[in-house]
Amino acid sequence: MSATQRLGQSLERFRTQAFEPVVWQKATMCLLDALALAHVARDEHTALAMRDLTTPLPADVPGVRLWPYGIQATLPEAVAANAVAVHGHFHDDSDPASWCHPGSLIVPAAVGVAELSGGTLETVLRSIIAGYSTLSWLGDKEHVAHALIQRGVRTSPAFGTIGAAAAASIGFGLTAQQAANAVAIATSMTGGLLEPLRCGSDEWRVQNAQAARGGVLAAQLAARQVTGASTALEGTKGFLQTYAGVSEVPESWQQPLRPEAILAIYAKPWATLGDNMAAVRAAKLMHDDGIDTSKIVSLQIKILRAFAEYPGTSFKGPFTLPVQALASTGFATAAMLLFGDLEYDVSLEQRNNPSLLALVQKSTVVPNDLGTKLDAELTVVMSDQSVRVRHAAEAPRTWLYHDPKTSIAIFQKRMSSRGFSPQGSHDFAVELFKANVREQSIKSLLAHCSLDVKR
Repeated sequence: MSATQRLGQSLERFRTQAFEPVVWQKATMCLLDALALAHVARDEHTALAMRDLTTPLPADVPGVRLWPYGIQATLPEAVAANAVAVHGHFHDDSDPASWCHPGSLIVPAAVGVAELSGGTLETVLRSIIAGYSTLSWLGDKEHVAHALIQRGVRTSPAFGTIGAAAAASIGFGLTAQQAANAVAIATSMTGGLLEPLRCGSDEWRVQNAQAARGGVLAAQLAARQVTGASTALEGTKGFLQTYAGVSEVPESWQQPLRPEAILAIYAKPWATLGDNMAAVRAAKLMHDDGIDTSKIVSLQIKILRAFAEYPGTSFKGPFTLPVQALASTGFATAAMLLFGDLEYDVSLEQRNNPSLLALVQKSTVVPNDLGTKLDAELTVVMSDQSVRVRHAAEAPRTWLYHDPKTSIAIFQKRMSSRGFSPQGSHDFAVELFKANVREQSIKSLLAHCSLDVKR
């Protein structure tokens, strides 16, 4: 059995498989995170451009809603527009195994397919679990992910089309063979480069949108008996060898999907590259300790070597474009030390702040060969020669791994910041965690109070 066929069999099982309560819970948190982030980024210019390129449908024509804008469009247009919005501030969650941002790749596809086909919340959550698990499976504990990155391929859009096809396969109720075809078709239309992150341009947001839309298309074609290459993933001219330059089939690809893989996903509390998250957590701790940034002489940021070498992280200015600041480790760390928070407006409006830029120039990133993705050490030398040290590992776990209480509070805060009722947002989030609502249609749930655009 090929890896492509094995993945198809796993996906068919995911349609009815029993999941542990923590897995359902995690999928719900991923859904809430993505929905709120789309609203938070509704004014980002790429998201607005995608909105303007859609063709709104009349109210009596079945369609899929653009979450931040309260209009309906066709399935592919809505999935792409929602994906851009979720990814718009680089705030969406991270999968450590695949180096992907699943929230923008999987959730818009899962919700869109279910909404159009009259699916339930349970279908959406199953689709999310399948899509997230597929990304983790493809990443092979970072091995395939690193191979792609070394060749200049961005993992999110490269793996993401396949992950979105997996999610859509659940929503469309595909058989094992059809799901394998969906995966194969998606594999043949996938890809994306790292150059936009190095340059600071905008099209990286559209990479994930195209992946999400492409995955849905692959599943739609498979549902109509279009076939895909049975060895699309590991064949001699397939994904593994062509994109990653790897000839030996990974061990994980010889195993079925693991639904519990979704539990490794961590949220991004701040709008910066995932590679900067560990450094920013250490900086947040130091800011909260109380520090006079005007007296900082130097700051050393020790992070995982793969982060230090990722395109865009080492850049120290000048920051002519917001994404250059968004990706920079020095900028993110300095901004957190200075402001104690790091939403997208900091990269947008503060990238020429003299105090912030002075701190960036005092920063040095030191690659660490011993740490993990969650580790960072921040060492600050003050003008009186005193030294302060903070480690990311000292931060509360819920900053990255939400529990329901944290997830609900963050959803309420984000939706309230966009003019929605705090109580309505809270109640909506609480409702999604109840097992008895899984039989409700996702369309009716999305139309529920706080998700209607009422201001």
